[in-house]
Amino acid sequence: MTRGRRLSGPRQMGELMGATLGTARIARGIERARAILMWPQAVGPEIARITRPRTQQGGTLFVEVRDSATAHHLSMQRHHFMKALNALIPEKPISEIRFSVGTVRGPEAAVPTPAPLPAPDRARARQLVEGVQSERSPELKGAALRAAEAITRARRWREEQGWRPCPVCGEASREQPCRACLLTLDDPNVRRAARLLQRWPERLPELRGTLGDSGAGAARHLALQQLAGQLDLLALECVRSGQEDGYREFLAQQADVFMALTRRCTRAELRRVDRALLPDSARNVLNAGQP
Repeated sequence: MTRGRRLSGPRQMGELMGATLGTARIARGIERARAILMWPQAVGPEIARITRPRTQQGGTLFVEVRDSATAHHLSMQRHHFMKALNALIPEKPISEIRFSVGTVRGPEAAVPTPAPLPAPDRARARQLVEGVQSERSPELKGAALRAAEAITRARRWREEQGWRPCPVCGEASREQPCRACLLTLDDPNVRRAARLLQRWPERLPELRGTLGDSGAGAARHLALQQLAGQLDLLALECVRSGQEDGYREFLAQQADVFMALTRRCTRAELRRVDRALLPDSARNVLNAGQP
């Protein structure tokens, strides 16, 4: 009996360990495949139609497309796809998406040809390919436009699911601001840039060179939030002090900064009609007694 228990013990433990390890391997495999499985839901049916997520290595997702022009254009938009994908799998976020030419089913084998985009969406798609040069290759512009239309349909699809534009980057998102922009807003460099813009809104273009478009947009968003609060307080002080010149002059200066940042222009380019962009309290005080 003793010998039998000794012989059966290791066998039972080995079987148990094998089952445990097998379960763990399956779990890890499912975890690695989550981004691949969630890709169609994250990007929408139009992007899913022209792409095939192939594999994931660490935080990098490898996606195949049919041609190099589409790969290039989707690569330029990959941060939008990462936002949507990471909103669905926040516990295992994707840090990079790499597009390459591979085997993707033709549109006739996957999904019926989509209906033409409405005019506003066609304009959005054309904006995405404004910088694409068609002189080098006649096919490049057409391929880039098709990819841009797929991107636009994906955005429209997310909006139809109830996602609203992020107040910072403008991309449709469940969260407001979106998860990626929340991280950007917490960046100390972005916060310092926001304080800079509160004094010199004309320096917004140069921030794109140091912080990128997303960082500059986040700094602008923070600066506008802080300026809006200041304008409300200054407007209240103007009312309390009976439109005392010092408060009103400072209110007018801060209002110019707010309007310039909102329009992304210089203070010299502001017009009287731009006061419509101001919070109600500041606009009413500045317009009081004016012709």
